[in-house]
Amino acid sequence: MLALSKGNRLASPLHFRRIEMKFLLPDRLIPALIDRIAPYTQPDPFLVEEGKGRTKYPVTSLYFDSVDMHSFYEKDAGLLSRRKVRLRTYEEEFSEESYSFLEIKRRHDFVVSKDRLSLSVGQLHSSLPMAGLMDHLLKRVEASEEVTNEAHVLQGWYNLQPTALVSYMRQPFVGMQDRRFRITVDSNLKGVWKPRSLMGAKMYTNCHPGWSVVEIKSNHAIPAWFHDIIMDFELTRTAHSKYALCVRCLRERLT
Repeated sequence: MLALSKGNRLASPLHFRRIEMKFLLPDRLIPALIDRIAPYTQPDPFLVEEGKGRTKYPVTSLYFDSVDMHSFYEKDAGLLSRRKVRLRTYEEEFSEESYSFLEIKRRHDFVVSKDRLSLSVGQLHSSLPMAGLMDHLLKRVEASEEVTNEAHVLQGWYNLQPTALVSYMRQPFVGMQDRRFRITVDSNLKGVWKPRSLMGAKMYTNCHPGWSVVEIKSNHAIPAWFHDIIMDFELTRTAHSKYALCVRCLRERLT
């Protein structure tokens, strides 16, 4: 959910549970997909309310994982229930002037729940050590004790450390009949393996070039018109997250 201004930040839900499915689609077919969904969707209202005439916005996430990459290998191990912890901003990079969120994302097959722990402007700064970043964040997040307790437990179990910085451009749509049905098109997926600093320019590596991740997010059953699109575009669901796609790409380049 977009959160660029104070008003949008307050309107963005800090907890939700929904169905999420991801599909990989070649970039060359994205214009045709957008034309196809046009009769049933509209641009995300948050972009309209922002008033800058944009149709896309950046998403930048720093993912945390254990030394043995527990979160990354959960899917390969056949676990239906999985969790990820990430620091996210809706800007091209983290900065002192931008809002950011520490997120705990839980997935059981295609059902997802997420808690978003808000960080006020000024809580991040360039002198933060990456090795102790999670401890710094947990001391400064704004959330209920129940949610922060889960984050502390995960940190205690896995000694979470920054693993991969993942960035992409997102084009969001919502259903005309049901605004809780969302379609996002995430393009230009790129990443940095274990960045040495949180802020500043990064040397990104393009991950899965030529492909975009199309994701549907719904509180109810998938509408019939989108089932037709799945068939017509021969969309194949991918079980791998954007974090996993980037990690595979980045680690291959290191070997």
